[in-house]
Amino acid sequence: MLTQVCTPQFDREVEETQPFQTASTVSTATQEIATTPRTKRRQLSMENYTYFENTHIDKKQIQARKRMAAKRAEPTPEEAERQGILARERRALARERSTSRRATVTLQEIEQQRSVTRERNGTRRAALTPKEVEEQRTLARERNAATRATLTPKEVKEQRTLTRERNAARRAALTPKEVQRQRELAAERTMVIRATASPKVAEEQRVLARKRSATRRANYTTEEAEQQRALARNRSRLQSNMTQKHVAKKKETSRNAEVEWPKPADMECKTNCLKKFIQQMSMNSLAEGVCGICNIRCYKRGLRRVPLKKNSID
Repeated sequence: MLTQVCTPQFDREVEETQPFQTASTVSTATQEIATTPRTKRRQLSMENYTYFENTHIDKKQIQARKRMAAKRAEPTPEEAERQGILARERRALARERSTSRRATVTLQEIEQQRSVTRERNGTRRAALTPKEVEEQRTLARERNAATRATLTPKEVKEQRTLTRERNAARRAALTPKEVQRQRELAAERTMVIRATASPKVAEEQRVLARKRSATRRANYTTEEAEQQRALARNRSRLQSNMTQKHVAKKKETSRNAEVEWPKPADMECKTNCLKKFIQQMSMNSLAEGVCGICNIRCYKRGLRRVPLKKNSID
């Protein structure tokens, strides 16, 4: 007779754990194969290639955007002409506004504005280093050159006419003392520049000055050339007159000067000198004594005698 008995299922657990062990073993082997140095190098090279490719594509896109932006910003000849016309109109309006504003300003206000401007410029220049000063000058030259290059011959002529008028008005408003001061300052600046310039720089400056003078003379009209000649004649005449006056003044000074020496000393002067010597070198003057308060030896002529009383001592 058979009896049914419930037995534990050990074999099933073993069968269930065995596949898991096999899978872990296989995965470990696969991981070891995947992490070999050769595989690592291959993966790293692939990553680097992908990174560089993406970077190169990004750079190309950025360059393409820049080219397109520059192409859009580049004006056509019609637009450039229109911009030039607008710039000229703006400059003309600015000149008119400046002229009208100056016409309504009094001389005192003009002088105050000039003083304030000079102070601001002086403060700004004092705060700049020599390198920054040179950079500022270079930038100013470049801006002036670019501005002159965009001007038409008619505008250049107008600019020169306005500059001459401004200079003439400024010179007419100066007093003789201010004119002399301006000349002295200009001479000092010129001397400083010449003293600090090397021979090569000095020669270059002379060549540039000759070229500027030749260009300026070539642009003069007949009337302006005649005016310049008349001014040159007046300057030379004034200079010769000043030289003659200076020479005459020196001659008159040397002629009227009363020279006291050399001449023999009179007897009165000798007697006075001897008296002073005897007085200062006598025995009474050279006698010494001791101060009763500070116990220091000094000349008797500098001591003062103070009488003492017995009552005060007691």
